[in-house]
Amino acid sequence: MTIVSTYQLAGIPNTINVFGAEVEVFRVILTIIVIVAGVGLAYFAKAVTSRYIGTKLPPGTRKNMGRMVYYGIIAIALLSALGISHLDLSGIFLAGGIAGIVIGFATQSLFSNLISGIFLYIDKPMKVGDPVLVTGKLPDIAAVVIEVTALSTRFRMFDGTYVRLPNTEVFSSEIRNFSGAAARRVEIQIRVGLHEDKAKVLSIIRNILADNPLVLVEPEPDVYVDSVGDSGVNINIWAWAPFTEWFPVRKQLVEQVMLELEKNHVEVPLPQRVVHLDIKSNNSDRGFLSPFRGREIREGEGIDDQRDRNVDFSGTK
Repeated sequence: MTIVSTYQLAGIPNTINVFGAEVEVFRVILTIIVIVAGVGLAYFAKAVTSRYIGTKLPPGTRKNMGRMVYYGIIAIALLSALGISHLDLSGIFLAGGIAGIVIGFATQSLFSNLISGIFLYIDKPMKVGDPVLVTGKLPDIAAVVIEVTALSTRFRMFDGTYVRLPNTEVFSSEIRNFSGAAARRVEIQIRVGLHEDKAKVLSIIRNILADNPLVLVEPEPDVYVDSVGDSGVNINIWAWAPFTEWFPVRKQLVEQVMLELEKNHVEVPLPQRVVHLDIKSNNSDRGFLSPFRGREIREGEGIDDQRDRNVDFSGTK
């Protein structure tokens, strides 16, 4: 006995009208079974992916992977069901194709950030709690890593503010991680007068480094004359400190060096700039503001004194 004769005996029609097309009843039933089975399989695969696969991934990444698996299986089940039903859905597919293109452009950055988040996990350039410097395409960001999610990375700046960066930008930038080593170098540059005794200055600084218990013996500290500047001699100080003590050591060394140099009467010059003024009196500039018109600056007389006496707003003397 065939399926058709069984339908006839049960009083069930052989075909039904679906979207204006005649479809066999058994195909409709089979289509429903495929859709229900696909939904059940999608839920199961989502749960397995979110809980058991990639357990070392960040929770946000596992959750998004589960969603991708879920919707992928649903899409396959729907396509299979449509193939079984033999429905002519060319119009729906055309509209769906256009909608898919639009959605694809709209979610392009979303998927880029998701893939970059997975690559960041695989590459592991940083982890939560690491102080890092992110440079490259972005303005330099010195901060502590707070969270790496599927789409973005969150940082806490050293001034207490929080920054969220898309994973695509983070992955394509240079990341300098300061927690990768047990020690970090303290770099300080000071300037002393051109005529100061350089050997004396270097000896004072070396004694300060030797007396500081947080300055490491190995690698050995280094103090040397680096260059001659506009108003003095630049001296570099390099000293290694435990990673967790880097900032306190730097503060201590700057303060101690300045105090010792002052105590030993070593000149620490300020930046200087020499400006030459060429002041001329010319009748062709009448009508313009000219504080020095018709007069010369006397020795011992300041520019403010000249300005008070010679300001001409009318253009006439």
